[in-house]
Amino acid sequence: MKAVFSFTLRRFYATILSLFTLLIYAELEDVHGFESNGGFQQQRLVGRRSMRGSSVHGPVVSFAPTNKDDPRYSCSYQTYTSRSTNNSNNNRLQQGTILSMALGVVPTLDKWKVIPGGSVIGTVRNHPAIADGDVITTSPIQDPELAGRQVTVTTASGSKYKLMEPRGEISAAAREREALALEAALALADEMRENNSINAMAGTNTNNQKSSSPQKSNFFGGWAGPFNSSNNNKAATEDPSVSGSNDISEARQKEILRSSPEWQEATRIYSLTGDIIGLEDEYLLASKPERSTSGKSNIWEAYKTDESTGLPVDNAVPVCMKISSNLEAISREYENYRKLSFLGIWETGRFVRCYEFFPVAGYDKKFRDQCALAIERGARDLKSFLNSRGKLEKKELKDACVSATQCVQALHRAGLVWTDMKTENFVVMPNGEVKGIDLESAMPIGDYPVDYSPEACPPEFATAFLAGEGPYFELGTSYDVWSLGMLMLELSTGRGYFDGKTPAQITKQLRDMDEYSMTDYLDDVECEERLKDLIRRCLQKDSQKRPNTAQILMHPYFLAGNPFSFFS
Repeated sequence: MKAVFSFTLRRFYATILSLFTLLIYAELEDVHGFESNGGFQQQRLVGRRSMRGSSVHGPVVSFAPTNKDDPRYSCSYQTYTSRSTNNSNNNRLQQGTILSMALGVVPTLDKWKVIPGGSVIGTVRNHPAIADGDVITTSPIQDPELAGRQVTVTTASGSKYKLMEPRGEISAAAREREALALEAALALADEMRENNSINAMAGTNTNNQKSSSPQKSNFFGGWAGPFNSSNNNKAATEDPSVSGSNDISEARQKEILRSSPEWQEATRIYSLTGDIIGLEDEYLLASKPERSTSGKSNIWEAYKTDESTGLPVDNAVPVCMKISSNLEAISREYENYRKLSFLGIWETGRFVRCYEFFPVAGYDKKFRDQCALAIERGARDLKSFLNSRGKLEKKELKDACVSATQCVQALHRAGLVWTDMKTENFVVMPNGEVKGIDLESAMPIGDYPVDYSPEACPPEFATAFLAGEGPYFELGTSYDVWSLGMLMLELSTGRGYFDGKTPAQITKQLRDMDEYSMTDYLDDVECEERLKDLIRRCLQKDSQKRPNTAQILMHPYFLAGNPFSFFS
């Protein structure tokens, strides 16, 4: 008995050991929009490989080589190669996928759609590493044309997903079946038409038959009575029940909706344009778009759609819809928001909420080659707020400085460097709270920048940039601390330190700064002495001497009066 028990126990341990071996050596699967970041401290990354492709287009200021003969500079003025690693980013996700497969549990995807490239986007369930209800995009699947309801698909890396209800759209195989059904229906109609013609010719009392025939109803397109050669083919083509075409019925429904009094009223109230974002009419665009500060995206106001009516939901709250053809940058921004959300630091990282990401913005021709990101909408950006109101003071100033510092702290905890921290990338909410936006330039600590804003970069980067080493500058947390110091200086004075200067002038001035440049300038700034001391510490030219975010939040400027105010 003991021997049997011992043998069973050994088999149990062997099974557990095998399972953990699978977890360790499994190949990683790429699931866009959901990555856990393994680094919480600055680290030097070795053996980097690109997460973003060979080049990044449209930077705020692109890197220009100074020595064109150097093989490192085999990039154009408008683009450059940026290398990084994601080896440590997907471990938790892949472990969950392998564990799910080992236990015989196949994750499901609801409201799914096969997108260009063969990947599937959908709402996931039963995935051990992803919360139920999250929208993910898988890596390309095998045989995309066979995707259908209740079909289990396999991705290129071997993971399996069971497809549930599609996103109101049919697969290629289903469309082929419907096309065959339409062909059969038309053939049947032709046959019936020929039979009617023969019967009419053979009839001995044609006039009596004609007089006794019931008059055809225009409402039913002639289907209420016998077929005739003039309209039965037209009827077979137009009737949705025969054609099996969802496109016709959807277009008809949209036409009816757009002519209804309810739609006209909604258009008047919300300034709707009639444009739709999402593959299931999820959002309605409104008003006119604005260009983002980076110049890469259009920023729209949008409203969530009620699926049952096609109108904005009751008491609709506007969201910010960021639409761009730069899928790489917007995907990176979405992933950065996801990292913050996954790490559970929304309470301390005061960024706007990210609602949804659409790799394909919509069916409409003008949005088909663009992507979209739906995020929380602010009343106005902080830069324009300062331009209209002037400098911030007292509690308003301190609250804004706390929010900005907490945003930087959140990103650093997630292993990211913002690289683009400036007043344009904060919004003032209707309740007066200040929140951060625009994470498309945030990169892992130790990685290289994809672009830069001169007014937000530190002197050491400006020096590297002008020496032709900008693309190979390794990012550290001190980069954002300098940007934070510049932002707090602007908040306390109401104007940017470099306002009115060109990017070239700013970069050169940063390079030529000495250790006393900012100290001398701050002596003439009128603001609270504690804040002035904090700004001075953040703007030290020696990056090693700058404080980290924890030290910043423990500075007497924040602790004075209410030592726990920044935890609220």
